[in-house]
Amino acid sequence: MIKRFFLTAISLCLFGLANAQDLRTITIVVPFSAGSAQDVFARLISEPLGQELQSRVTVINKPGAGGTIASAYVASAKPDGLTYLMASSNHHLAGALFPNLTYHPLDSFRGAAFFGFSDYVLITSESMRTPDLASFVARVKSNPNKFNYASAGNGSNTHVGMLSFLKTANLQMAHIPLKGTGEVINEVLSGRIHGAMVSPLSIYGYRDDPRLKLLATSGSSRSDFLPNLPTLSESGYAKFKWVAWAGLLAPAATLGDKVEEMNRAVTKVINDPIMKSRSNQMGISPRSMARGQFEGILKDDWLHTSSLVVQFKIVQD
Repeated sequence: MIKRFFLTAISLCLFGLANAQDLRTITIVVPFSAGSAQDVFARLISEPLGQELQSRVTVINKPGAGGTIASAYVASAKPDGLTYLMASSNHHLAGALFPNLTYHPLDSFRGAAFFGFSDYVLITSESMRTPDLASFVARVKSNPNKFNYASAGNGSNTHVGMLSFLKTANLQMAHIPLKGTGEVINEVLSGRIHGAMVSPLSIYGYRDDPRLKLLATSGSSRSDFLPNLPTLSESGYAKFKWVAWAGLLAPAATLGDKVEEMNRAVTKVINDPIMKSRSNQMGISPRSMARGQFEGILKDDWLHTSSLVVQFKIVQD
């Protein structure tokens, strides 16, 4: 009896191991370092997404060159539905900034799943003594190029978003490109940097830090993440909006049924009430979307961001 019990237990273990080994592995490639907004969100959804797809979902980071290293990696990956890029609007900005890429930012990919939109937060240092947007604008306007702003790199969302606002408000500030959003926050906290436009997630732990002043958000409506903070559009800049999309891109030759499977799984995951709550806490407004609609957003965004790089005469560092 005991022998039969042990043989049964061993058989079950071997069966479970075989099933585990049969699981396919889906890789989500993040173009920025660990701790970035894309990285945190990718890891947040990886487990429930794996359960939905009955697969292992792993997240790997391939930072560098404005995200183009990760994009090139995914563009050249086998189009078997197992490799995806955790992309955002920065994918097109970097694509427009670097002219000699081994891939095309639009044509080398197909939209697999849309996650939602994320707005940004305009921040300043306490050392500026400007507790609100009006006083910040007034002080910067009366001192052209005396103050600076930082970004997570030339051509990044944080750079072009802030540059767009400065153009809208007719302000002049010196640009200081840094290596990442974390460094931007630290420099603003120290008072060495006077302003920045950053993702909500990056300032999550500093919302009540007296060294940091939150001035406004950049979306068309108030953020669920910071509901008491006014938008730039309701603060006198009605035509200004700066939001980023986020989603998964697959190599262009990936079969339609593979990306449709991913789209269905992501739709189910992000519509879960718990996941919606967690996404909102990160400053992301989750929204499921048919692939065709997502493809339309990608095309429009590529044209728009390409024109911004030309309009603002942004050049590679």
